[in-house]
Amino acid sequence: MSRKGENIFLRKDGRWEARYIKERLMNGKYKYGYVYGKNYLEVKNKRNEILLNLEKIKKDKKISKYTFLYYINNWLNSMKFMVKKSTYAHYYRIVTNHIIPDLGDIKLVDLSSEIIENYINQKFEMGRCDGKGGLSDKTVRDIIVVLRQILSYADIHISFRLPKLKKKSIKILTKKEQKRLEIEVLEINTTYSIGILMSLYTGMRLGEICALRWKDINMKKKVINVNKTMVRIQDIENTSNKKTKVIIDNPKTEYSKREIPINRFLYSVLKEFYSQNSNEYFLTGTEKYIEPRVYYSKYKKIIEKIGIENYGFHTLRHTFATRCIEIGMDPKTLSEILGHSDVKVTLSLYVHPTNKLKDKYMEKLNPTYQ
Repeated sequence: MSRKGENIFLRKDGRWEARYIKERLMNGKYKYGYVYGKNYLEVKNKRNEILLNLEKIKKDKKISKYTFLYYINNWLNSMKFMVKKSTYAHYYRIVTNHIIPDLGDIKLVDLSSEIIENYINQKFEMGRCDGKGGLSDKTVRDIIVVLRQILSYADIHISFRLPKLKKKSIKILTKKEQKRLEIEVLEINTTYSIGILMSLYTGMRLGEICALRWKDINMKKKVINVNKTMVRIQDIENTSNKKTKVIIDNPKTEYSKREIPINRFLYSVLKEFYSQNSNEYFLTGTEKYIEPRVYYSKYKKIIEKIGIENYGFHTLRHTFATRCIEIGMDPKTLSEILGHSDVKVTLSLYVHPTNKLKDKYMEKLNPTYQ
């Protein structure tokens, strides 16, 4: 009696026998091993335990042969056609600048929690490529994310403690600063200046605005279709010269592809600049784009001129989101407009009531006996 396809048999002497492959010989033939038991389940379990041990031995032998560099390079190659070009360039930069120089020569079998923890702490203290101090919390976070992906790819489970990372505070324009900025961009009255207004009233990112064409703005339906972003990345093919290049790619995530309604105020401003040539870029009014870092410098000149704090362009997006919460927009709707992958991101970033708002809600609590 046997179980078909399992190589498990009931012998004539009443015992059960299970056969398994121990190794493959040089001539291509297999060397078999045998286990015995009183019943089918016992012998099957015995064989499975042996096979697990054989697999572990095989894996340990393989691990002992290679340095971490072998797995880093294989992981990086596997990512090349799985992620966006900008994401791959980001991974490439982290791997070549930070992980390979410090961990590449270590054999995977020797990699430990202590080594990784010391490595992460060192990145905080003196991790910059120019040797001038430590890396930011965000950069260290990015390194940890990549490191975990490589370890998972190598099927190695090393748990390590993380230092407490500071939560970055969100900066927004005050209402007075926003008013001054809006007056200034409307006085300049060019698509370059109106791009600032676009971010303040849609929450669009810098790269998304630079990649925006008139064909993406539906004036009839009063919506903006966000489906591209522009970013400057390292040109991997020209690493010796450390060259970079501008690419227009899909947005940050699939959730970043979205429709944003145009409100009445923004619609009235856009009407003046509307172009019948759908291929024209919104910011330039031509079929030639302006790249993010050049546009960013134009933005900086405007905020310097009106004398407000040295805010980054992303502050406009934060300001938009905060104003939406202040007027009572629900987090789910805001999350979709911003293109967040999860409403939890929106909640953690923006839904923090001010003292004034808390007072307003507390005053609504009236005694039940009245």
